[in-house]
Order: sequence, then structure tokens, then C-alpha cells
Amino acid sequence: MKSFLKNYRYLILLILCTINMCYAFAQENAGKDPLQAYLFPPELVMQHQNDIQLTKAQKDTILNIVEDAQKKFSRLQWDLQAEVGSMQKLLAESTVSETKVLEQLDKVLDQERHIKRVQIILMVRVKNALTDTQKAKLNSFKEK
Repeated sequence: MKSFLKNYRYLILLILCTINMCYAFAQENAGKDPLQAYLFPPELVMQHQNDIQLTKAQKDTILNIVEDAQKKFSRLQWDLQAEVGSMQKLLAESTVSETKVLEQLDKVLDQERHIKRVQIILMVRVKNALTDTQKAKLNSFKEK
């Protein structure tokens, strides 16, 4: 039974890691994620800031947007780790309460939802800081 619970705990962690990896993969493969086709990662904007003639005001705006999001990400990552830790404790018990585990899973998924929400807000704000011409140029860089 302990072996099963240990494997179950690793399965849950594997699922959580897979979710995070899928998001990272989606970011790297913008053309394959339908939302990413319309958004611009800050890294792409900064990489091509000269090519798109990013103004100092735009650069400052985007840097402020990124810094604000990073603060939120740090807090949310800590909260997510705490919730995953609680899940591990529940799964490590000799008899596992399905109800408690599912309640804890909802808390973990809630934290992931908050992280994804902050990511979308970040990307939308970056997009809104750009002109249509800059967006068109960035889209051409995405296609390469």
C-alpha cells in the first residue's frame, strides 16, 4: 500500500510538472497555441526592440508591466508550492481521504489558474503597449 501511495504522489507531481511543461512548450511553439498567435512574449519584444523601433516610453511601460508580473509570479509560485506540499502530506498518509485530496487538488489547480491569469494579463498589456506597425513586425519575426 505504501508503494502505491508513493507512486500516486509521484503521479500527481508528474501531472503538475507536465502541466507546467506544456505551458512552457506552448510558449516556445507560438504557432501551435491558438492564443499565442495573438500575443507577444516580452522576451520577443525586447529581442527585437530596435527592429520595431520601440520608444523609450514603450520600453519603460513594458519593463514596468514585466516587473509587476514577476512580483506576482514569485508570490504565486510560493503559494503553489505550499499547496503542492499539502497535497504531498495528504497522499503520504497511510489511508488517503479522497475527499481531502480532491479538495487540495482544487487548491493546487486554483493556484495554477491564478498564475495563468497573470501570464495572460502580462501578455495583453505588452500587446496593448505596441503600435499596429510594431505588432505586424513582431508577427513576421514569429513566423521565422
